[in-house]
Amino acid sequence: MTPPVASDPLELLVNARHLAGPRTGIEVYMEELIAALARTGRVRITALTWTSLHLDLPGVQEVIPARRPQMRAGSLRSALWKLWFDQWSCLRSTARRDGILIHGMDGFLPYALRSHDRCVATVHDLGWQVHPELYPNRVRWMYAGLFPWVVRRADRFIAVSRYTADDLVRRAGVPASKVEVIYHGLDPAFTLPTGVATGTRERPPYILAVGGVSPRKNTRRLIEAFSRWRSRGGHRAVHQLLITGTSLDGDVGTGGAALPEGVSLLGYVDKAELARLYAGATAFLYPGIYEGFGLPIIEAMACGAPVVTSSTGAAPEIAGGAALLVDPFDVGSIEGGLERATISAEADRLRAAGRERVRMFDWNDAAGATIDVYRQLVG
Repeated sequence: MTPPVASDPLELLVNARHLAGPRTGIEVYMEELIAALARTGRVRITALTWTSLHLDLPGVQEVIPARRPQMRAGSLRSALWKLWFDQWSCLRSTARRDGILIHGMDGFLPYALRSHDRCVATVHDLGWQVHPELYPNRVRWMYAGLFPWVVRRADRFIAVSRYTADDLVRRAGVPASKVEVIYHGLDPAFTLPTGVATGTRERPPYILAVGGVSPRKNTRRLIEAFSRWRSRGGHRAVHQLLITGTSLDGDVGTGGAALPEGVSLLGYVDKAELARLYAGATAFLYPGIYEGFGLPIIEAMACGAPVVTSSTGAAPEIAGGAALLVDPFDVGSIEGGLERATISAEADRLRAAGRERVRMFDWNDAAGATIDVYRQLVG
């Protein structure tokens, strides 16, 4: 690549087709980082997609190399078309003779890259290697087939936590010199406005969990711990457990067994409603098996919810001492954390510590650090 003049904006390609679908952790990362990069004025971004994203950001141009045809979601044809777009078609009509700079924000890179192209990959976690039992076969096969190419081809890696960076070095054999740790930022939608009191409710007292019902979110143990805690009576008995999202567990919730008494599955909620749910919760329960970062941890803290999360994965690193840590494999440990978090003095301590902790997570800082990684490659 011809090095740009230092004052010239960098030309960056991003496969942004994820933003045409529902928002999970990776989509939130892409949306927030692209917006923060655009705000700097130091990067011109070409967002590659298969349908219009309506990003409406200065310095961001949407390009549609191929439009996705109508097809049944989850079908083999759909999966093969997505693979073709991601690995080959997304780079059609975008190649520059002097090379491109592309950021695989979803952790993948196209096979169509040339030797003189420069590329950065963000790795969110290696959960599919660490806990393969938590992932469907098709997800494990996808990572096993595509990730080795990323390891060989990426010029630099961004890890969203030190824990993920260590996994990259130890499990994938990536040289530590190629890995930069850059934390997520915090969406201002999850910052409790000044003067708004936490614990104000328009519904009965509740414990909040997010992410739906799935093995990765450890929802079965979470529900069992809540039910045991609630059965002890007193103030506990009036609490509900509200879980945002849907069920990915065929035996629990939607289409499966009925949820226990006091447990409700809310389905999708938007950011505004989620912020209100965080702010009104007696406690936020997030004892996932494995997290590469754990955005809900800092979202809940910012909204004033006492947080109970796992002692495994990146959760302790992100919580930074401002949450109660529990063993996600031990129902009794989860129940004990919930009991502690609902004691008034402990809840007040966690709220104060959480609000202080979230000060270190800023998307503008993340964008600046990410541009520094780009500059390492293109001068």
